[in-house]
Amino acid sequence: MIRVICVRHGETEWNRAHRLQGQSEVALAASGIVQAQAAGLYVRGQNPAAGYVSPLKRTHATFAEFGLGFDPVELPGLIEQNLGDWEGMKTAAAKTEYAELYKSWKKGEGTPPGGEAPGAVVERMKAAFCRIVRSAAKLEPTPSVDTDYDLRTVVLVSHGTSTKALLEGLGLIDRSHVISLTAAAISVVDVPLHGGPLSSSLPKGGTEVEGGPEAEAQIIRSLSDEQITAYAKLRMYNLSPEVLAAVGGGRLEAEGCC
Repeated sequence: MIRVICVRHGETEWNRAHRLQGQSEVALAASGIVQAQAAGLYVRGQNPAAGYVSPLKRTHATFAEFGLGFDPVELPGLIEQNLGDWEGMKTAAAKTEYAELYKSWKKGEGTPPGGEAPGAVVERMKAAFCRIVRSAAKLEPTPSVDTDYDLRTVVLVSHGTSTKALLEGLGLIDRSHVISLTAAAISVVDVPLHGGPLSSSLPKGGTEVEGGPEAEAQIIRSLSDEQITAYAKLRMYNLSPEVLAAVGGGRLEAEGCC
C-alpha cells in the first residue's frame, strides 16, 4: 500500500495579515516555522522515503523543517491556485466586493477574476498525485507506527486550496462541507492496490500481494489514474500542528501562531 502524507505549508506573513496569497511568493512567518517543526513530529514517525513540494518557497521551507535528511522533488502541479486579481487582497475585502463569487470559490466552483479555474486545479493536482503514487514503486517499504505492516510512504507539501481540490478530485471530501485546512495541517491518503475491503485488525489488513515487493512494485507502476482515484482512501483530514505539539509534550510559542 502507498501512503501519501499531504501537508499544507506553515503560516506566512500574509496568512497572519489575512491576505489572499495564491501563487505570490510569501515567506513563512516565525510561527509557520514552528508549525512546520511540529508537523515534522508526525511526518518523521511515518518514515517517508520520498518527498515532493510545489515551486513556491514556502513549501520548500516547510519541508526543510521536517528533518528527513533528504531533499524533495519539486512538482509544478502542486502549486497553489492562481487567484488573479485577488492576490494580495485582504480576505475581508474579497468577501465584501465579490460576495457571491467568493462564496462560490470557497465551494470550489467560482473562478477569481483573472485567476485559474477550479477544475484546472483539480486536474493538475490529481495528475501530480497519480505521478507520485506510481513513483512509489521504486521505494522500499518502511515501518509505520499505526499499521503492523510496512508501507511505501511519501510526503508532499502543497497549499490549502490546491490540497482541498486534490482531495475533492479523489472523491474524498466535499469542499462545501469541510473547514479550511489550517497552517501546516496534515491529511493522509492511503492507496491500497485493489478496491476490496481493508481491515486494521487483520495481518496485512487486506493489502497482501502475491510475489512480494517486486510484484507489488509492478502493480503500482501499472496503476491507471482511474484506479488510483477509485482506490484512494482518506485516513486523516486537517490534523493541526497545535495538536501534535501538545501530544509531543511541547507547545507552539512563536508570537501569534495560534
